[in-house]
Amino acid sequence: MITLVGPAAFYIGLLIALIAAFVTPSSWLFVALGVLGVIVGLLNITTRETSPFLLASIAFIVAAWGMWTLVVTAFSAALLPIPEILTKEFLRLAANLTVLIGASAMVISLRAIYEVAKGR
Repeated sequence: MITLVGPAAFYIGLLIALIAAFVTPSSWLFVALGVLGVIVGLLNITTRETSPFLLASIAFIVAAWGMWTLVVTAFSAALLPIPEILTKEFLRLAANLTVLIGASAMVISLRAIYEVAKGR
């Protein structure tokens, strides 16, 4: 039963992040996403999966920021107004997912630091 909690937390977090992209965020949204992220980090990722997950987390966060920069630059260069869905909803979705994944990455990186520091 406990093995289902981690994946469920991840999918619930993704669903909340997606739905919440279309509403005005509150501090409780970020708290909920952060808690779900911590649950995902504690229950889903094994020691063997630590490096790939952390690399993927960094890649996602950098790619989300880069994509946002690309959208703004492309529309500004073409002198076109940026569609509202790209400004509000995309930015909110990226922020929501970054909180979810960032909380997981924080827990996993702390666990990795502990494993390295304690030695073998």
